[in-house]
Amino acid sequence: MNRQLSCEINYSDLKLYCMKIPFSIYLRAVGLYALLTLPALFIPVIYIISLFYVLFYGWFAWGLFTVIYLITEKVTSSYPVRMAVLSLAVPVSVVFSFQMLQVLGIEENIWHTGSFLLFPLAAAISGWLGLFTVKEKIEASINERFEHAVDDSGLFD
Repeated sequence: MNRQLSCEINYSDLKLYCMKIPFSIYLRAVGLYALLTLPALFIPVIYIISLFYVLFYGWFAWGLFTVIYLITEKVTSSYPVRMAVLSLAVPVSVVFSFQMLQVLGIEENIWHTGSFLLFPLAAAISGWLGLFTVKEKIEASINERFEHAVDDSGLFD
């Protein structure tokens, strides 16, 4: 199936397509995180625990980011505003996910872990890189939504 949006796509396909974008951002971010944190392999246990946390608790970040993404899908109409909101949503989602480690009792006093705070920073950087690798898809979804709204308005019939 062609990944480019076209005028022939129906609205239910557009919704499904728009749900795939945050998931692909998350998958890219997890892969990039694994690469960015490779220097932690000097202490392999830390690297493995870090990846474990990302794989099991990163879903909180994905969930919050997806909610914010879907809100921007409905509310914002311009590409720069949407990208700015999504760029802010990345660190907010990472912080939320990191805080869930403390809320769920996995770690105590999570924000006083010293150099281990570099791991959420790496996660935010990975999220931003993941976001900007799919910026064309985000822009295409905005254009498709606009075209669909114009088609439904009946103004140009």
